[in-house]
Amino acid sequence: MDFEAELEKFQPSLDIEKAEDAIYGNSMTDVTDLLQAIIGEQKNTNNNSVEWVEES
Repeated sequence: MDFEAELEKFQPSLDIEKAEDAIYGNSMTDVTDLLQAIIGEQKNTNNNSVEWVEES
C-alpha cells in the first residue's frame, strides 16, 4: 500500500467541516465566562469580603 498516494487523495468529510464550523462559531456563555463576570463585578465594587451562608 502506497501511503503517500493515499494521503494525496485524502479529502476531509464535509460533515466534519460543518460540525467544526458550528462548534467553533458558537458563542455560548460557559462557566469560565460567568466566573470572570463575577470577579469583574467584585473588583468594580471594591468589595473584597465574601459572605457564605450555611443552611442547616
